[in-house]
Amino acid sequence: MSVALPRPASLLQPEAAASSIDSALARGRQAFKARDLDTAMRLFAQAIGDDPRSAQAWMHLGYTFVQLQNWTNAVEAFETSLTLDPAGEWAQNGLAFALFNVGQQPRALELIDTVCRHHAIGAMWQLRGFMHSQAGSDPAHTLSVYRDWGRRFADPLTRAAAPLVVRDRRPDRRLRLGYVSGDLCSHSVAFFMAPVFEHHDPAQVEVHVYSVCQPDDVTAAMQRHVPHWHDVRGLDDAALTALIRSHGIDVLVDLSGHTEDNRLLVFARRAAPVQVTWLGFMHPLGMKAMDYRIVDAAIAPPGHEAFYSERLFRVPCMASYTPPPYAPLCEAPPMLRKGHPTLISLNNSAKITDAMLALWARILAARPAAQLIVMVKERTPEAAQAAMQARVEAAGLPLERTFVMHQQPLEQFMELGHVADLALDTAPISGGTTTLHALWMGLPVIAMDGERGVDAGSARTLQGLGLHEDVATDEDGYLAAVLRRLDDPDGLLRFRQEARARMLAGPLMDYAARTRELEQAFRLMWLNWLEGTPRWLDLSDAARCAIAAPTDAAQPA
Repeated sequence: MSVALPRPASLLQPEAAASSIDSALARGRQAFKARDLDTAMRLFAQAIGDDPRSAQAWMHLGYTFVQLQNWTNAVEAFETSLTLDPAGEWAQNGLAFALFNVGQQPRALELIDTVCRHHAIGAMWQLRGFMHSQAGSDPAHTLSVYRDWGRRFADPLTRAAAPLVVRDRRPDRRLRLGYVSGDLCSHSVAFFMAPVFEHHDPAQVEVHVYSVCQPDDVTAAMQRHVPHWHDVRGLDDAALTALIRSHGIDVLVDLSGHTEDNRLLVFARRAAPVQVTWLGFMHPLGMKAMDYRIVDAAIAPPGHEAFYSERLFRVPCMASYTPPPYAPLCEAPPMLRKGHPTLISLNNSAKITDAMLALWARILAARPAAQLIVMVKERTPEAAQAAMQARVEAAGLPLERTFVMHQQPLEQFMELGHVADLALDTAPISGGTTTLHALWMGLPVIAMDGERGVDAGSARTLQGLGLHEDVATDEDGYLAAVLRRLDDPDGLLRFRQEARARMLAGPLMDYAARTRELEQAFRLMWLNWLEGTPRWLDLSDAARCAIAAPTDAAQPA
């Protein structure tokens, strides 16, 4: 999940140069906007060389380090900017996010709260919601912080939105379905959406995609299965709302939530009669205009309705998964040839709490021959070490058996099953796509259960595959589950041999069934809108009957 990090407009809107430093800054901003981060860094460093006391240059350098996920250097750049200009709100915003990613959560939360108290900038309030929701596991608090954003920035737009005109109210006609996303490219969302696009029934739905991301080969592969693909990167929220309304979309689906390149303010303007959030963001959005959230009973059991701002619509299984095309299987656990087990964590550093590191230290203490690889999101070995080394030492992990690895390209990532024997999930925030990738590699995953969906994602995946013994309810249970797996090399070998068949036979890879259920859910939401009441909120047998035989109240007006 890539958080929607707010950036100062000056980074995206270059200014005319008036001096040497202004010229370097302007060209640096142009390079940043074009995502040429190496050039941007060189030009911002040049501006600092021309004027070491330029708070703006240090601040822009900090955001470049953030984009490179070099958190330690980002902290230093933002702190230098604030030394020169203590009131710099954008440097405060960036510093809060960088501190959060190096494990200094209390300081980060205090700083982002202070920034938001003084500045009514929507993206800053979104970042505040993300940081608070990641730092704790209280679902009521998570809902509260996102509603803080919704009340200020989304709900006023909803109240002011022009009325929708829907002329064709037939309950059984083909629905016009729209998906809005900034992640339909080389991003984890693609592993879930590609099979949906391929299996949609054109007799049931006319599919439109409104894509905000920079297209790549993954985009092109998905686009072949979508009859109406709209690249809307150049449209502002008002223009995109008008475009979607002009297409007469009946059900509009958000796939981004509060992540980068989201277009939630289009939904706030009520672009379609039925508006749904799904898949890309597990926390509540906090806005009134999002009508539904698609979940399953595992992620949001009955009683969880109070934790969401959206109405929950339950399907049997809320997602499909397709593995990367390159994923060579190492058929035997590496420990059989190396003589010692290797554990691996695949989640980014923001999910790795100090408590989690301490728990992993207990595991290594219990198995003196075991090694641990901590793979983090930083893009270079130096940045990864800078972000994690001090925390690894503080947690008491043995340095001679603990290795920090920087982010790997997807093909190299999918080869990690040739190195590791067992994957360690994080808590309270669990893995998502990484857990599925690990299982496809043949790695058992040990996970902690949780109350919120975002905390229980890995646990629910494992339970859905019948791997209940790999889900713990507390730290002692987690430790015991890891040791049980390590003490059973024959079991690890059987897991490798059976993992892919188990997944292929499971609900996540039954693409046709999942897509049919999704279309049925959209149909029931449409009937709810026609009737003016949320009568159908799941795919129970009674609800399925309504698809074929709408009530009188659902007939055309």
